[in-house]
Amino acid sequence: MQKTSPTRDHLLSVSRLLLDTTQQHKEEQNAAKVLGYDGNQNSSSAHSSETGHASPASTSASASQPKEVTADELQNLIASNGLINGASASSGSHVLFATDEWFATADNLLLDSPPTFVPDLYCPQGKVMDGWETRRKRIARHDWAIIQLCPSARGLKDVAALELDTAHFTGNHAPRVSIEVAKLSSDDDSSLQDDGWMPGAASRKMRGGGVQGTGRTPEEIDEAEQAVRSAAGGRGWVTILPQTALRPGYEESSIHRFVLDDVTRSRAQAATHVRINYYPDGGVARLRVWGKPRYDSGTTATSTSNGSSNNSPIAMPRNVSATSVMNDAVYSSASAVTKEVDAATAPPAPLEIKSNWVAFSAEPYPHPELSSSDLGGAGLACSNKHYGVPSNLIQPSYGKDMGDGWETARHPDRPAIWAKDTKTGLMDTDLMDWAVLKLGKQANLGVSRIILDTKHFRGNFPESVQVEGCCASSNTEEEDAAVCEATPDKKDDNGAIQWFPLLPRTRMGPDAEHVFDRTSGSIINGDKPVTHVRVTIYPDGGLSRVRIYGDASEPDHLQSHL
Repeated sequence: MQKTSPTRDHLLSVSRLLLDTTQQHKEEQNAAKVLGYDGNQNSSSAHSSETGHASPASTSASASQPKEVTADELQNLIASNGLINGASASSGSHVLFATDEWFATADNLLLDSPPTFVPDLYCPQGKVMDGWETRRKRIARHDWAIIQLCPSARGLKDVAALELDTAHFTGNHAPRVSIEVAKLSSDDDSSLQDDGWMPGAASRKMRGGGVQGTGRTPEEIDEAEQAVRSAAGGRGWVTILPQTALRPGYEESSIHRFVLDDVTRSRAQAATHVRINYYPDGGVARLRVWGKPRYDSGTTATSTSNGSSNNSPIAMPRNVSATSVMNDAVYSSASAVTKEVDAATAPPAPLEIKSNWVAFSAEPYPHPELSSSDLGGAGLACSNKHYGVPSNLIQPSYGKDMGDGWETARHPDRPAIWAKDTKTGLMDTDLMDWAVLKLGKQANLGVSRIILDTKHFRGNFPESVQVEGCCASSNTEEEDAAVCEATPDKKDDNGAIQWFPLLPRTRMGPDAEHVFDRTSGSIINGDKPVTHVRVTIYPDGGLSRVRIYGDASEPDHLQSHL
């Protein structure tokens, strides 16, 4: 992560004042529940983050950490043992269930072709990515998917190795994953080889895969979790990769190759299905599960037009493509299903709810937008600028897409499962990012309105935001530097800079202008003069615009507010 100030640790002690729950908050909760962000859901069905096992359904024996090997070592293992990739779409492997497919579907994990990347390609959900990418988690759950392995060979025996590629997921990769396998049918019983045991799997297969911009509700996830437990029965799921940290998707380090030890291979024996768990969210480009086919059904290596093979390790180098790897039809449920398919097999309703975004900022207001770049406003500094810079926040126009805002990388050290503060209802975390903005004109008579705009940020908006202000004594670069370095518990050498709260930590929603007025009591310290504001987002995410309004008139008697 790019840090532009050494004061980040000091900012962890920023005051976390909170607003009382209001009717508006309840409405936001209802909207969030439709999006799968139901803050009231308990975590009783969530997987444990304290053990090496990803799931309560896993067998009780502790899994050993597989050895990470080189590409040549893996290639030799594959060639000398006649291994195949059981998680290849070309051999019929397919996804039965995924908790969230907002940014990109889990089906991409199974593609044999190398991941591609289009730098400036955006879609209604956000940045187009070639892999499985989920929304930023805002509840006490984590993401997971179930994949059927090589159905034509009834799965794999002697699972020997794994490959995970985070290519191009540089600020949004899944920081940790675990992998489990299960044999869900015996040699003489193929009843679990079809998809009927998993709710929604049959209809998913009939329409050709997942639908981007969708996610399962907490109730649907609980139902699927129960199906996973029941299907395994007494056999259980075997953890072959305990919770393991992944590297971001830069070319030199994105591919993770693991060889299982003999004990783990013996415990796994055979596998018809694999479960991949993200802790807690993020993206992975490709998954490969190497083993021997349970039955020789003529499974052979197949090659794509670019030469990649389902029986070859993940290829290097990667391409940055000039064309889309996605089809726009995936955004429309109507185009994803034929007329002959009945309602039972129709795809899930897209989570792209009609936009909440209303341009309140376009309505007349008695005070000017002092933060606007048109008046000389500036974005001075931030803790992280992986996907955008603070200067985007103060543009007078409306954001054209997610790239036209300030968005930070997902915190790589975020917990495996988020916890909630039972008193506030907000995420129980001090993880955050911040940006410092300089007003074009000083709000001499205080800040009267704050608008926080999450336009286009539907799956990666901040869970909550806090806004602070300060009043610098002079309009110089040296004073701006002092403002960026000052924290609530530290003043500059002259003691002239002190931050004070304007908006306590407050819940955000997707794709909306959030308006806070002094007259309604939403803004505190609204009578203090302000020259700079600091916007703190929890735990990470993106904002399109920050608009600070106030009265720049000279007061009758200038006072120093230190």
